[in-house]
Amino acid sequence: MKRRHRAAWPVLATLTLLACLATSANAEQFKQFGRWQVHYIAFNSSLLSSQIAERYGIVRGRSKGLVNISAVGGSGRGEEVTVRGSFRNLLGQNQELTFRRIEDGGSIYYLAAFDFENAETLRFAIELELPGHGDATLRFQQPLYFPSP
Repeated sequence: MKRRHRAAWPVLATLTLLACLATSANAEQFKQFGRWQVHYIAFNSSLLSSQIAERYGIVRGRSKGLVNISAVGGSGRGEEVTVRGSFRNLLGQNQELTFRRIEDGGSIYYLAAFDFENAETLRFAIELELPGHGDATLRFQQPLYFPSP
């Protein structure tokens, strides 16, 4: 019988790894705002293990997406900021995102779940209030796909 490792990986590390696998990305995605690095990722939530999804109350599914935002300041880990945002598809249909704060391993992450259509490219606009910097807008686009059967 294998001994279960009780230490949990931080959410960002897990989500970043999954996104790299899902999108074949070779580098971490972030944008610099003054002393802040805002890390971001959007992917199909079905790529999460059932254990991770259950731990953080995430609904997995073929058409369920997840966006993860982490603002890394002087501490070197995700810190508390204000996050709100939306995305639109290529037809211009807009959807607001509802972020929830997750604290894990001393870092803070902001997760928002959403629905999407297969092979859809989404354009995200994330508004942040960064202490000591002020307001910032993060814009990125991400194609999303249903997993293979």
